[in-house]
Amino acid sequence: MLAFALAIFTSAFLLFQVQPLIAKFILPWFGGGPAVWSVSMLFFQASLVAGYAYAYLLVRFLAIRRQAVVHLLLLLAAITQIPVSPSLSFAPATGTDPTLEILWLLARTIGIPFFVLSATTPLIQVWVSRTTTVANPYRLFALSNVASMLALLSYPFVIEPLLTRQSQVMLWSIVFGIFLVICGYCAYFSGFRATATETAGEARAQVAAKPGIVVVILWLALSVAAVALLLGVTNQITRDLVSVPFLWVMPLCVYLLSFIISFDNERWYVRSLFLPAMALCVVAVLYLLIGDGLPVLWEVFVYTLSLFVLCMVCHGELNRLRPDPYYLTLFYLMIAIGGALGSALVAVVIPVVADSYIELQLGIGGVVLLACVSLALDVRVRFEPRVARPVQAGMLVGLGLTFALLAQSAQDSEPDIVYQARNFYGVLTVGRDNVDTEDESLWLRNGTSYHGAQMVSPRFRSIPAAYYSPHSGVAVVLRFPGTASGRRVGMVGLGVGTVAAYLNENDYLRIYEINPEVVRIAESQFTYIADTPAEVEVVIDDARLSLEREPSQSFDVFVLDAFSSDAIPVHLLTREAFETYLRHLAPDGVIAVLISSWHFDFEPLLRKMAAEFGMVAVLVGNSSGAMQAWGSRWVIMSKNDEFFQHGRLQMARRVQSQELPDVRLWTDDYSSPFQLLK
Repeated sequence: MLAFALAIFTSAFLLFQVQPLIAKFILPWFGGGPAVWSVSMLFFQASLVAGYAYAYLLVRFLAIRRQAVVHLLLLLAAITQIPVSPSLSFAPATGTDPTLEILWLLARTIGIPFFVLSATTPLIQVWVSRTTTVANPYRLFALSNVASMLALLSYPFVIEPLLTRQSQVMLWSIVFGIFLVICGYCAYFSGFRATATETAGEARAQVAAKPGIVVVILWLALSVAAVALLLGVTNQITRDLVSVPFLWVMPLCVYLLSFIISFDNERWYVRSLFLPAMALCVVAVLYLLIGDGLPVLWEVFVYTLSLFVLCMVCHGELNRLRPDPYYLTLFYLMIAIGGALGSALVAVVIPVVADSYIELQLGIGGVVLLACVSLALDVRVRFEPRVARPVQAGMLVGLGLTFALLAQSAQDSEPDIVYQARNFYGVLTVGRDNVDTEDESLWLRNGTSYHGAQMVSPRFRSIPAAYYSPHSGVAVVLRFPGTASGRRVGMVGLGVGTVAAYLNENDYLRIYEINPEVVRIAESQFTYIADTPAEVEVVIDDARLSLEREPSQSFDVFVLDAFSSDAIPVHLLTREAFETYLRHLAPDGVIAVLISSWHFDFEPLLRKMAAEFGMVAVLVGNSSGAMQAWGSRWVIMSKNDEFFQHGRLQMARRVQSQELPDVRLWTDDYSSPFQLLK
């Protein structure tokens, strides 16, 4: 029995340890946004379905001894993909929607090992139920979820800070080799015991109650709702903060914790406690979505607590509906299919059919509806006729009100929306202010973060606006005299193309933009690019990947403005990234980094980064003003001493604080945004 438990524990630990490991590995190749994790989750869920289907078919059609032989052969096949290290050659070549590329990359990198690990828990539980005297193999499912949660928690707090990515891959591969030995022993032991247990298994099949179609549909639906809710909460947190392993791991740990508690013993799920708690959590989330919101840490707490309570309802109801252990593999297969459908809904379907973020609302609505359905179908929950109708009416009114408020929260609150679209990289909205006045303007927003604005009137439209207004830090840089032959300007993040308003006829502007929809909007809704006399070239690709491939561009000015919905593009702010920028910078060139953020202060990190490369870093800020001049904070970095003699830069350098929090320099192997929280 110890070997079986150890195999399940190790497989679950490896299964959930490799998820953030591989996702972090490929994150910089696909723009660094939260959608990378959503698509990765789709792959993981689909692989889980494949593994559970394999276990189901193996148990359904083969005797235990043959099951053991087939599984031993599969264990040997898994060795062919060890070590599980993604090759840089798998990185995308263009900035198109990379969903299929991510799925194919993951399949080539960890497909077989992940498949083997996915099949282990249900298959070994069946072997345990048929070769031992264990009465409740479902407790081993709780054990696997404990291992999964330990794996997730250990990654951001132990593995990621202490080991490089290549070291993580090698350690994981070594432990996977140990797992293969343990699992191989379990397969051999179960096959050897097969003759003595076949008859007992057949007898159990005759007395086990086969689950009905309604119950099977509920298994599926509850799993879909729980995973959609998980990804909805994860997207809600990461798109406004940062897409890093810790914020992937935390919601997933909460999700798994609800599994552990629910399946350890059904007495832990008490409807009279969790259903009222669910109602309170729904109210709290609606307040965050519709109201003014709370400080960021409180918002994370509310979303996380709500995820736990609603997942407890889903998984508690699942545990109440679990079948006899003889149908255990069918039960797990339906849960896995539901998880894959939930992932596909969030990662693939919603970005195509919706022009805004609605997955959180759909997840909440699904859980609330299914909780009501489960209550209605439970024969143990019955009311007297005179009480039943008021209860049913109250339930319907509550459902209607909840769905109405969820629908309202999914609508954009801005009154004059010109255009809105969603793709892999986020939700882009073009809106209009001060309609039919001389001050009429257009603005572009990605999620909740504004990316630029322009006055509509021909009289004012050439004036740089928003974070690029004439009083901004980047204006100081771009007004610095250039050579007679013109300046070479590089930029990460197109926005609406405001930077082009500062350029002259002999200047050259090269913009790196990963989202093709941003390019289309900047060229169709705004005129900065069309109006500039400078030569403009737009590269549709991840900036860092393009810069790593290209020969030196000798930029005089390099502008970094790549925040989306206030989320940090971590891979663009590491030591390795700045090494690349400096390779493309002229000896006296200047780097300007926009660091306006609601939640984070990047000044300590960038000043330390500048010191690392022998540069001076000066913070230049400005307050909001008229003519769409938004408040902004820019860090200006250069080795050019003459440049910093400019009056405003000299003043900013003199008054800026010399005492800053000591932060750890970000690298591709380690980055901690929480040390930068305001």
